[in-house]
Amino acid sequence: MATKEQIAKEKRIASGVKEILEFRGFEITKINEDDDFMDVYAEKIGEDDEKRTALARFPKDPQVGVKTIRVLGKLQIEDEVDEALLIAEAPLTHYAKKESVKLGIEIISSSNPLFNIFDHDLVPQHTRLTNKEIKSFLTNYQIEKHQIPKILETDPAVKAIQAKPGDVLRIVRNPVMGEQGAYYRVVIKSSSRLQLTDTTKKKKPEAKAKAKPEAKAKAKPEAKAETKPEAKKEVKKESEAKTTTKATAKEKPAVKKKTKSKAKPAAKK
Repeated sequence: MATKEQIAKEKRIASGVKEILEFRGFEITKINEDDDFMDVYAEKIGEDDEKRTALARFPKDPQVGVKTIRVLGKLQIEDEVDEALLIAEAPLTHYAKKESVKLGIEIISSSNPLFNIFDHDLVPQHTRLTNKEIKSFLTNYQIEKHQIPKILETDPAVKAIQAKPGDVLRIVRNPVMGEQGAYYRVVIKSSSRLQLTDTTKKKKPEAKAKAKPEAKAKAKPEAKAETKPEAKKEVKKESEAKTTTKATAKEKPAVKKKTKSKAKPAAKK
């Protein structure tokens, strides 16, 4: 038997799921509930006048694993659902998160204040621009999309309106804070900034690694080219010196013999 607290919690989450779907432009069509899950089906007409359907599932077991994600992915294919959401009470495991990204299932924490985030006075309204509005905005300001200031896809307001990387948002300034007008942001992936910082860090060791083998490759042939002829010259000099010494050594005794032979007959006379 469910306790009063559990029943109140399920009602709160159900109202929150309905609210976020209606905020995204969906209309609730039916709700299926049993002892394990509560499924909320909704549909809307998209920008291209095509009907889009959504399914938000709330598992009553707080521990959500890979099996729960795969069951929802299978149901998404069978019912031909365009957008699937899973409301989880406890944090998902690493493998469950990986599986949800693979199947394109959006995970929303029940403790995350996405349901009523724009009800707060200090949170400005965020709206997605259509493709026509983006083109007119870029032509009026004579800029390109990558020149628009950025906002991460992990931002709570971006999650609430289900904006994706590449979408352009119009954020109306809050008059309560003394601000007027609107400003625009383009949604980017949360990993894009990390990749930029990682690439800048990796450039330095790569430059050093490239410089070292080039220096070694240049130094080796130069050293060989300089040392080999010098060594040959020294060997030649040493060989020439040995031949000269041998020649002088042979010539000296020949000179002594001639002098002795000439001196003896002169003394007898």
